[in-house]
Amino acid sequence: MFRFRIAALLAIGLGAPAWAASGWRLTRNEHFEIYSQGGDASARSALLRFEQLRGFFLLQTGLTLDHLPAVRVIAFGSAKEYEPYQIRSANAYYVGAETQDYIVLPGLGPDEFRTAAHEYAHLILHASGLRYPEWLKEGLAEFFSTVHVSEQASELGGDLPARSQLLRRRVWMPLPALLALPEESARPDDRESAGLFYAESWALTDMLFLSPDYGPRFPELATALSFGEPGLETLTKVFGKPIDQITRDLHAWVDRRGVPPIHLPGVATQSTAAEVSEVPVFASRSLLADLLIATGELDRAEALYRDLDREAPRNADIAAALGTIALRRADNQGARREWKQAIEAGVTDANLCYRYAVLAGMAGLANDEIRSALERAVDLRPDFDDARYMLALLEKNTSHYEAAVAQLRAMRNVAQARRYDYWAILADALNELGQRPEAKAAADQAARYATNPSEHARAAQLAYTSQTDLAVQFARDSNGRAQMITTRVPHDSDWNPFIEEGDDIRRLQGIVKEIDCGNKVTRFVVEVAGVRLRLAIEDPSRVRMRNAPPEFVCGPQTASQVLVEYAVSKNKGTDGIVRGMEFQ
Repeated sequence: MFRFRIAALLAIGLGAPAWAASGWRLTRNEHFEIYSQGGDASARSALLRFEQLRGFFLLQTGLTLDHLPAVRVIAFGSAKEYEPYQIRSANAYYVGAETQDYIVLPGLGPDEFRTAAHEYAHLILHASGLRYPEWLKEGLAEFFSTVHVSEQASELGGDLPARSQLLRRRVWMPLPALLALPEESARPDDRESAGLFYAESWALTDMLFLSPDYGPRFPELATALSFGEPGLETLTKVFGKPIDQITRDLHAWVDRRGVPPIHLPGVATQSTAAEVSEVPVFASRSLLADLLIATGELDRAEALYRDLDREAPRNADIAAALGTIALRRADNQGARREWKQAIEAGVTDANLCYRYAVLAGMAGLANDEIRSALERAVDLRPDFDDARYMLALLEKNTSHYEAAVAQLRAMRNVAQARRYDYWAILADALNELGQRPEAKAAADQAARYATNPSEHARAAQLAYTSQTDLAVQFARDSNGRAQMITTRVPHDSDWNPFIEEGDDIRRLQGIVKEIDCGNKVTRFVVEVAGVRLRLAIEDPSRVRMRNAPPEFVCGPQTASQVLVEYAVSKNKGTDGIVRGMEFQ
């Protein structure tokens, strides 16, 4: 029952810089990178605790985290060394950057486990893709910070004495005000107000999750809030209680706080080999500069990177970081300049190569430059489907159809939102290559994912193209003048381009009995089953002749077998106009 509640949470799809000069160590495995200024023993212990947290959340939520890069944990040697990188008044924090998750702690002592669990819970919520209101995010993180994990059993819940004691001696923020706090102001700047916010958020979440009166409907509340529904109205609607009653229940819950923890299965964490190494000074400064970018301290980050650039000119990673800073400042030109230098210097960040290609495309740079960046991205990361898709579009638009098909077929996962476009582009490229059956199959898939009349029409056109050939046909304009127009005809059909639109075509097999060479019109007299037809050739250049003799002799003819295509004529003395004639 409680596992269901946990899973339901996540099932909803400029001051002077202070740099540590030395003493950083890296302890890592495939899931975590722990940079610390403490001893190796405490780092190894922290690595094990983080593995336990990971195993607990995987078991209880069903989330898959294997696609994420290793979590970067930065643990300072003391609160003093942590302070220059502190966000507001937070004792620790989690930052989910575009390509890296950070958990930042003031240390790795045994007392830091609850803090680490709080921040790892934020990572799990971020990985789920859900957007809960700030009070619920912090309340859940505090709730999950109570977890105790071992191989034999796990526990979740229980009192947080510092939080409950604060609530017992302080005047509370009114519950409607807590529920209505917007994200940008939800975390107060001063420590005292922030403490009350965390405490009240934890208490409300704890009650809603564990109380017999509220817990069974908690998943319904979490689902509604994840869709952005108003907190106050949603809370009262889901639980069928006025806000005053919920407030009284919450005060009573805090006063009699004695609900035992939830007992859950143990977590068997696989023992993974940990690599331990010293972090050079240059690398540690780069690490902290990366952290400053992630936390939005762009001026401080740039100042450090400029110093590093003077020490190591044309360093690919430094140029990449300076490009990221420029992009965060909406300086696209600066980002392109720095990222181009990073690519030329051999950067190994596939995502950066892709982002550079996007900016280069927006700026109208040469296709070869965009192609080079995308090719490097997929070389670095073969499963980079966004880069392959963009590269396929570029190849198709530059008439490199085989390359486009190769990139599309190399994609491992096609997101639901782009499936129609994927199959339509593939069908178009296959049509250009003359691979008709494959093009027809792709067009049928495009039709399957079409969502509007325009897309359905496009898919039908692609399917029609796969089964037809481009040809020419004679037609007449509004003045009756003959002209050539393009059309499509069934593939491998016996197409006659001289058949005009509106012709009433007849086909017959007969014997040429006579050729009447008139002044303006030549007529073939063809006998069919004892009946003679007079078929005119108005313009010999507009008749498809096959196996015809080099020249014709006017007058009676020997028994020449012919297949004739003619348009029925209403002119007196003529039964039809010859469009095609095959001599047998």
